[in-house]
Amino acid sequence: MRIFTIGETTFDILFRDGNPVGACSGGSAFNSAISLGRCKLPVCLISTFGNDHIGDLSMKFLTRNGVNCNLIKRFDGQSRVALAFFDTNNNADYSFYQASKDVFPDYPEPQKNDLILLGSSFAIRDNGRENLLGFLRQAKEAGCIIIYDPNARQSLTGKPEIVNKILQNIALATIVKGSDQDFQNIFGLNAAKSVFTRISESGNKTLVYTKGAEGAELFTPDFNFVVQAKETKVISTIGAGDNFSAGIVYGLFNQLDNSLSFEELAPHDWEKIMNYGILFSSEVCGSSENYLSEETAESLRSNLLLL
Repeated sequence: MRIFTIGETTFDILFRDGNPVGACSGGSAFNSAISLGRCKLPVCLISTFGNDHIGDLSMKFLTRNGVNCNLIKRFDGQSRVALAFFDTNNNADYSFYQASKDVFPDYPEPQKNDLILLGSSFAIRDNGRENLLGFLRQAKEAGCIIIYDPNARQSLTGKPEIVNKILQNIALATIVKGSDQDFQNIFGLNAAKSVFTRISESGNKTLVYTKGAEGAELFTPDFNFVVQAKETKVISTIGAGDNFSAGIVYGLFNQLDNSLSFEELAPHDWEKIMNYGILFSSEVCGSSENYLSEETAESLRSNLLLL
């Protein structure tokens, strides 16, 4: 079983009260890959970034944390940068500065039971979209598990072309994972059940619906339930959603590694999977890093931290 995370790589520069306080490599797929790499899972990041100093920092960090970089495409030019401005509640508002070139990556030949995680703006950009959709169609046909997180940060009212791209991605996904705010921005819906009904129009789906401090809710065609959030002193919300996704992938990898098929996962299996999502996201919210800490990852690997 292999894991692929697909998305843009961004270098984040962090500001509090108007002053820079730190910097790190990031991006939705990048953050998830680092956490999974620290857990020693076979994760490969599919991304692009420049042959500049920022790109070098990102490559070194990925390699040091056990992420396979064979499918990263580098280009001559500047890498993508984001400025993250924290408010008094430690939520971040972003300003993005795009890479100097818009290139698209190469994709592997999908194999049955590959776990594929994608989302954010990368999943709806025009350049390379047909390549991405072609890969996802092949992956679905091959029996891969595709997890899609739209990560919609702004209201898409009056933007049907973007919503249609998101709906295309949902139609190819096995699991749709997103926050209450994501789905409010995409569909104008603020009830989990209504969102599940909406995404199920494109076929049987599993929905992971996160609600911040109120926990998360799982919907499948056969059952649904709520898991509670962990009480956490929030330092930064950057990477929280990305690491909920990483926790879902971690839980799936472990459950399916026990010879279960995706269709055979029962409510008690899904409860473990969802609680890994809660664990990963709460650990990141209580940290200044965008990824699961090395100490927590080591505890998971050593079976010292059980759910």
